[in-house]
Amino acid sequence: MQFPQITLTGTPYEKGFIHGSRCKEQVLASIRHYRSSFEDKKGLGWEDAQKLAQAFLPVFTGKYAKYLEEMRGIAEGAGVSFDEILTLNLRTEISYSGLSDSQKAGDHGCTAFSALAPATRDGLTLAGQTWDYAFEQRDASLIARIPAEGDTPAILLILEGGIVGGKGVNAAGISLTLNALVSKQHAIGVPLHIRMRRVLECTTLNEAYMEATVTPIPMPANLIITHRDGQSLSLELDPSGVDVILPEDGMIVHTNHFYGPRMVLNHEHRVSGSTYMRLQRMRQLMKAAAGDLTPADLESFCKDHVGYPTSICVHPDPKLPPEAQKGAGATNYAFVADLTHGILRFVAGNPCEGEFTELPICE
Repeated sequence: MQFPQITLTGTPYEKGFIHGSRCKEQVLASIRHYRSSFEDKKGLGWEDAQKLAQAFLPVFTGKYAKYLEEMRGIAEGAGVSFDEILTLNLRTEISYSGLSDSQKAGDHGCTAFSALAPATRDGLTLAGQTWDYAFEQRDASLIARIPAEGDTPAILLILEGGIVGGKGVNAAGISLTLNALVSKQHAIGVPLHIRMRRVLECTTLNEAYMEATVTPIPMPANLIITHRDGQSLSLELDPSGVDVILPEDGMIVHTNHFYGPRMVLNHEHRVSGSTYMRLQRMRQLMKAAAGDLTPADLESFCKDHVGYPTSICVHPDPKLPPEAQKGAGATNYAFVADLTHGILRFVAGNPCEGEFTELPICE
C-alpha cells in the first residue's frame, strides 16, 4: 500500500489549504475515527470533544499562532469546521490525559528506537519506529514535505489527516519518534502534536529538547529525539514534568509504559502486557547485533512476530470479527532513518507485508 504525498508551501494558511484540499479523504477518515474513538474510550460525544479542545485556544499565541492559521487552512481546504480540525490536533490530550480507567486506552502502541556508536556499524546514527494504532487509521495517513524556510530546515512529516505535527525527520539531521503513554493527570499547555512540529523545525538537539519540554505539559507521551551527530534523548513527558532516558551502550528502546526512574514511581502499570514484551523483544534483537547494527537490521526487527499478534509487527487479533478488526491495533507503518547519510526508509502497512523504500526529505 502507499500513502499520499504532498508538499506544503506558502503561508501557514496556504500550507493548511494544500493539506486539506489534496488530502480531504484522509482528513474525513481522521474525523470519523476520532469521533468514534472518543465515544468508545471516553464516553465523549464529538460536540463535547470540540468544547474540550477549545480550552486550548489561549495557548496559540506568539510562535504558536501560525499553527492555528494552518488548521484554518486545513478546515477550508477539506470543507469541514475549524473546531473539528482543532479537535483532531488535540486528539492525544483528549484520548490519553486524565483517563479514569486505563483499560480504555486499549492495546495500541508503538515500538521506537535509536542506535548510535558503539552499537552501530561504522558509527552510524539510526532511529525509527513502528506506528501501532487503529487499523482503520491507515486510511487517514499521509506524508508531507515542507521545504526549508529561512532558518527552518526542510522537514519530512508522517501525518494523520488534519493534524499539523507528527513523526519524521528534517534536513538538519534530527529525527522524532512517538510512544503514547497514559496518565490520570491533565493540564492546559502546548499540545503534543504542536510540540512535535516544533521539534522538527529545530536544528540542534538542545533546541529540540527545549521545544519538547516547554511547560506546562498537558499530555503523557514519550519522544525520542535523535541527532545525526550521534546523540539521542528519550523524553517521558506528563503534566508533572519530564524524565530523560539516555542511551545504554548506544541504544534506546521505548514502548508504551513509563520506565524512567522518576516517572515509573508515579504511574500504574499498563493493563496490557504487550508494551513490556515488545520492549524486551526489541532490546533482545538490538543487543544481539550490537556493535554491527545496520539500517537493514532495524528494518528486519520491525517485521518481528514473536508474541504475535501483539508483536513488534502488530496485527489485528484474528479472533475478532471483521468489523471489530478495523478499530483493533495494527502496525500501520514503520520507518528507519539513517541520520548520518540523511536517508529515511519507510513502509506503509504491516512491515512484514511490504518493502521499505527510500523517502527523500526534499523533493
